[in-house]
Amino acid sequence: MRYRISCHFLFPLGCLAFGTILLHGQSTNVLTVHNDIRRTGLNSTETILTQTNVNKTQFGKVCSSAPGAIDGQITGQPLVATGTIKGHNHVVYLATLKDSVYAFDGDSPTCAPILHVSLLPSGEKPVSCADVSGKCNFVAPIIGILSTPVIDIESNTIYVVTYSESTNVTCPAHSPGSACFNYRLHALDLTTLQEQFKGPVTIAGSAGGIVFDPQVHFQRPGLLLVARALPNGHAGVYVASSMIDGSPNRPNGWVFVYDSKDLTAKPYIFSTTNGVQAGGGGVWGSGAGIAYGADSPGGDEYLYFTTGDGVFNANRGGKAYGDSFLKLTPTLSVAGFFTPYDQDCLRSKDLDLGSSGVMLIPDGVGSSTTYFAVTAGKDGKIYVMDRANPGGYNGTGHGCPGHGSNKNVETFVGSKFFYHTTAAYWNQNIYFVSGRSPLKKYRISSTCNPGPVCTSPAASSRDTFLYGSVPSVSSNSNVSGSAIVWVIRGDAWPFSGTVPEPAVLHAFDAEHVGTNNDLPELWNSRQCPTRDLPGNAIKFTVPTIANGMVYIGTMDPTDSTNTRGELDVYGLVTAGCS
Repeated sequence: MRYRISCHFLFPLGCLAFGTILLHGQSTNVLTVHNDIRRTGLNSTETILTQTNVNKTQFGKVCSSAPGAIDGQITGQPLVATGTIKGHNHVVYLATLKDSVYAFDGDSPTCAPILHVSLLPSGEKPVSCADVSGKCNFVAPIIGILSTPVIDIESNTIYVVTYSESTNVTCPAHSPGSACFNYRLHALDLTTLQEQFKGPVTIAGSAGGIVFDPQVHFQRPGLLLVARALPNGHAGVYVASSMIDGSPNRPNGWVFVYDSKDLTAKPYIFSTTNGVQAGGGGVWGSGAGIAYGADSPGGDEYLYFTTGDGVFNANRGGKAYGDSFLKLTPTLSVAGFFTPYDQDCLRSKDLDLGSSGVMLIPDGVGSSTTYFAVTAGKDGKIYVMDRANPGGYNGTGHGCPGHGSNKNVETFVGSKFFYHTTAAYWNQNIYFVSGRSPLKKYRISSTCNPGPVCTSPAASSRDTFLYGSVPSVSSNSNVSGSAIVWVIRGDAWPFSGTVPEPAVLHAFDAEHVGTNNDLPELWNSRQCPTRDLPGNAIKFTVPTIANGMVYIGTMDPTDSTNTRGELDVYGLVTAGCS
């Protein structure tokens, strides 16, 4: 029998690191990208892995999936659910760029799949990069399931978005509006991976006279599931998108919300640059999902996300929100926004505000009366917003460097390089990574001026990371010696002239500061390469830490076509590094 325990009863800060806690030895579920709908990246129920035993003698790779066992690259985060398939305690679900979904036994030492389904209809194939874009700088050579799915443990369902093109006719390359291309939302039973709730449904619609065009969009952001979001009391499944690299004319950004119990019901639709054809304003956040939470003590709950590039005219009565932080109601009405005063300059230099995801600092942290959100952009700045009053727009004039002021809570320089990440949280600390820079730890404190985030890092790692490295944290609540920051070092591939390289999984002490103001490293997968080397790196991938294991998705290094995937599983080992 399965029992649900209220996480608000166990943890005053709410449901941070899991969807539910199940009474199977207090197992932890990871049901959505970056662990929870606040996007904190925190699993605060990890009792097995500690700062003491995560070292090259006691911790390492348990297994990797066999070559060819996974048909496509894994760009979404692996998800973990407890007791969904008979005979398997923890089940790991992952999706691939060949439009497949797999289930693995999360405790197995063999990394062999126990379920697999291909979601490609007859006469279709995963989309070729060559057919939709001349660049595809963040994923290649095919595009299928690009985003992280989301699991509804109550209905035993995993929701996933596929991307495919017809093989029965010649699909014109770079021809916006072609009927050859399809995004579809699926609802799969976790036990069988069979369709339910009238799925799949083709993602389609319009807003402000502009029609969603599947040929020019990446559906990169992780999906969001919000209970009782819709007027009929059903949960909403939120799907967002941005332009594909090299797409012509900066296609608009989009958010769709579907009825979780009936995918055929008419969706709510929001265009980020409503009424402006080719207005830009894509939603991507380097793979982050839209965040969701209350805007203040006792306040209503809203969606929060950022947009990249695009037209901005909301200050003049328009409905275009390029390079903005947006706050929407569950049915996609604008309830607030923040736009940097130098938005026109950011746009002209391709310095997307929306290059990183939004993380909601846990309610009550930093202030008992104000709830905060934090994000970062390609301009190297970190932005902190009051969720109730994000700050609006306070610019004057156009061009660079821009004129005016920001009325959000804080804006400060965190790096001289781009941010393509989402911050992680633990115990009044946030952890940020920008490209070609170290992992940095920032304190949240009432003593900061202006605060709530202290603008000088409390510690920095000695290692630097490439673009697209996203940290996560595991801990046993706030118990000393339990908090670990995990981050996968990405790779430059598939940029021109580069080749795939092995990913590097790092583990840092999240709590202590070294003698040189460094973030002490506990372990990395290069320390014992003969045992611990994972597959080849993929940008924006997020490690999943649950129940004493760490799961990462990579590329199969034995595949010269760079199309197959690999699941790598880490945990406590008995054989030390030789």
